[in-house]
Amino acid sequence: MQKQVTYKGTEPTEELESRVDAVQAKLETAAPDAAFAKYVVERNPRGHAVGLAVALADGHSWVRHAEGTDWERAFLEIERRVDRFEAGD
Repeated sequence: MQKQVTYKGTEPTEELESRVDAVQAKLETAAPDAAFAKYVVERNPRGHAVGLAVALADGHSWVRHAEGTDWERAFLEIERRVDRFEAGD
């Protein structure tokens, strides 16, 4: 699966890249036929946010967004959303 990452209001760091890679690994397990994943990692006045859009094999897309007061909370929430995708939600 191809991936693209855009950073807004922050710069790429090893920590952020590692967190995106962890979500990507979960996503590849949850949606092995997906063709593309687009991430937006953003620091804004409200906090930290991670957006995820996935192009699925059936031509549909799956879009989720998570926010938190820090990167750990934002990424934990997006991982939970990927877990729910895997469970069929």
